[in-house]
Amino acid sequence: MRAAGSKWRLLAWLALPTVLLAALLAVIWHAHWQHSQLAQALLRSYPQDVDAHASLVRFADAEAQPLYKSNCAGCHGADMRGNPALGAPALTGGHWLWGNGSVFQIERILLYGIRSGAPKALNVTDMPAFGLMGRLSDGQVRELVQFIMKLNHRPYDAEGANEGETLFHSDLYGCYDCHGSDAKGNSDYGAPDLTVNHWNNGGSEQDIYDTIFYGRHRVMPAWRGRLSLEQMRALAVYLHGLSKSSVEGG
Repeated sequence: MRAAGSKWRLLAWLALPTVLLAALLAVIWHAHWQHSQLAQALLRSYPQDVDAHASLVRFADAEAQPLYKSNCAGCHGADMRGNPALGAPALTGGHWLWGNGSVFQIERILLYGIRSGAPKALNVTDMPAFGLMGRLSDGQVRELVQFIMKLNHRPYDAEGANEGETLFHSDLYGCYDCHGSDAKGNSDYGAPDLTVNHWNNGGSEQDIYDTIFYGRHRVMPAWRGRLSLEQMRALAVYLHGLSKSSVEGG
């Protein structure tokens, strides 16, 4: 009897690794299945409805964080505060050059890019080089800069700002045509709000001068084909949530 008991104990010990392996594989399979279910649910949901499902938002955030670090931080910064040297905008604060920061709009930009050359890319306008083209003189550009300083409640030269305001509203130069008569911009055209002191290309007087004189033609790559649809949806949900929370929090 003692020998038989020892034999069964030996067999049990020998079988233990197999049992543990099977249990581990079951855990891995369940995690994979759960991931697949959440990924499918994220894609099946309408973009505007994802916020209502906390489990999908948590899943998207977890998926997006390493994706952002490896694909987006190089331009927009690890802290998401952007890079004026590249014209890469900050992704927090609720200021959107194109669209309104909805999941749908962010996802569309990720899919097709901005001036990327891809079909459906956002490319209605860019910032003309008014100085290089000879449409504005050096002095006129400086007057427009003073007007923009005034709009943002920063120190400015009053005479220059008055001249700049006239230039801004002139049909000859048409600044208002994109930026609006109130200078608050138009996100349908990618024309920034000039009154909120938020600058993708730097906000010093020299930076603003350079933007008007030399123009800007920034490009956002299209990520379709480089990231999966589920990954882009996750990033869109993640960035939307961060921008929304930064506005609500401060």
